[in-house]
Amino acid sequence: MSRYGDALIERRELRGFDSASDLAKKSKEVAEQLNDPQLSAFSQQTLSRLESDKTGEYIANARPRIQRMLSYLLGWSAEEFEAAVGISIPAVSYLGSVPTESTLETYTPRRGGPPIPPVVSFRETPISIPNELLEMVEKYGDTYPILKTERMQRMLAAPRAHGGLEVGPQTADDWFEYWIANKRFLT
Repeated sequence: MSRYGDALIERRELRGFDSASDLAKKSKEVAEQLNDPQLSAFSQQTLSRLESDKTGEYIANARPRIQRMLSYLLGWSAEEFEAAVGISIPAVSYLGSVPTESTLETYTPRRGGPPIPPVVSFRETPISIPNELLEMVEKYGDTYPILKTERMQRMLAAPRAHGGLEVGPQTADDWFEYWIANKRFLT
């Protein structure tokens, strides 16, 4: 399987662009028509350097807007580009094939402004409750019933779970002092 510049040449030819000059001209047309700040036209010389890249260094260091345009014109998503070329690139605005007049008319550039954070599904972090904390809950749980809840026990144990056993309270009395010192922040 070809990598780096050789993969670009193979894909360019597969997509019907006989020369680097043809693809560079198409990049200028698309850049003018889409007017998307995430995509940038490239010259024939730039594409020739990318296609002659045998180590991936030039492709990896190309401007992200050029990487996106190249991926767009070759009809690759960012993931497909990485799989074929061996270089990770920023997400591609348009994931279709080489643009046609009809796709250019319906294309809407991405919105301006700050990026929108991705929605990530909740994932429960495994936290074991130390025996000393359970001792403290047994001792003081009737006075402070919230200590008996799994949620409170997880909140108290979390710093220790992430920092290691030596981090945080070590005895039941240490755990109680820790609870008293932090309860206003945890309840």
